[in-house]
Amino acid sequence: MIWFLLIWSLSTLGFFALASTMSKHQKQIFKHELAIKQTVLAKVIGWLLLIISLVLCVKHFNLSTAISYWIGVLSFSALFVAWCLSYAENQIKKLIFVPIILSCLSMIAMLSFSS
Repeated sequence: MIWFLLIWSLSTLGFFALASTMSKHQKQIFKHELAIKQTVLAKVIGWLLLIISLVLCVKHFNLSTAISYWIGVLSFSALFVAWCLSYAENQIKKLIFVPIILSCLSMIAMLSFSS
């Protein structure tokens, strides 16, 4: 369960970052369009978070199981981000804290259980 929460929260944050590279979603999230440098930074951060979540899956499971698990978690992440952008656009800034808090808590739990 801890792995799921960690992978889900990292993937969700990555999808939020990638969504914030689109001008429509920039207006939803930030109420204005971002500068080109900020848009590129959001794209890089989004892809890095998705790659980190994949690497964590591969390190924890064998390769075929890890990729299947990661794609499944990506589906839940994409659904959450799509729901937030479609139905909760006024609360997006609050809802982004959910995966941030979950990722921190799951990393703390992993570190405490591993030692």
